[in-house]
Amino acid sequence: MIPLSDFIQISTLALRSNSICGIHMIRKLIFPFIFLAGGHLGFGQQIYGQPDAWFMLLNHYKLSERWVVGNEWHVRRNDWLSQQEQLLIRPFATFNTESKVGLTAGYTYIKTSPYGEYPLPIALPEHNVWEQITIGQKIKNITVSHRYRMEHRFRGTFMQNAAGDYVTGDYQFANRFRYRITTRKPLNEHFFVQAFDEVWLNFTDRFLLSGFDRNWFYAGLGWSYLPNANVQLGYMHQWIQRGPNYEKHPTLQLVLQYDLARKQETIR
Repeated sequence: MIPLSDFIQISTLALRSNSICGIHMIRKLIFPFIFLAGGHLGFGQQIYGQPDAWFMLLNHYKLSERWVVGNEWHVRRNDWLSQQEQLLIRPFATFNTESKVGLTAGYTYIKTSPYGEYPLPIALPEHNVWEQITIGQKIKNITVSHRYRMEHRFRGTFMQNAAGDYVTGDYQFANRFRYRITTRKPLNEHFFVQAFDEVWLNFTDRFLLSGFDRNWFYAGLGWSYLPNANVQLGYMHQWIQRGPNYEKHPTLQLVLQYDLARKQETIR
């Protein structure tokens, strides 16, 4: 296991450099876990999963030059539209520094329903609070952002009562770290392309790295139909570790972002 201090040191160096060097530093620590996850596929392991369809509504409200509040609504369906997978609600507040670094704190409510080939017996809740640092940079006409998020997760478990029915039991606590690199390139005044890759790593309650969780890769086309609004349609590939097995989901993703105040540059 690797302590969280290693990640903090790398993030600090990336903040100071505010350049492509930050990517290389993150790769040194995170990318081995991606290869490790892929390299572990072998005898007795299974890959399963069905196509997903995800819908998101992102809202932002600019309070001042530095402060922004917002909320996200996520509706996630499995086997295209046939099964409810997850519902997410994610309010947050962001402080933007003079050096274009975003400092964010937020809360996420997640309801995971029974879905897929190995469904839960009942829907389970999760409550997590999180902190996030976002560093932006420009490479010619391409906008690049590096997002570092640490989640503190309280996950509901299930148990059987005296009647034999499944009910929500105790909550388990754990931490999870997420790093996302996002690129965005305008095609013309109204259209743009956007792509990101995000690595998720599990941590124990004592902030010791316990293993690879998942990886997301996304690519999509966006249309800025108003100065303060855009819609994106894209494809995301999910690769998730489930114990000794792996779950993958080719995902169609539709995103509507609407800023409730003056235009605020944001990268999802």
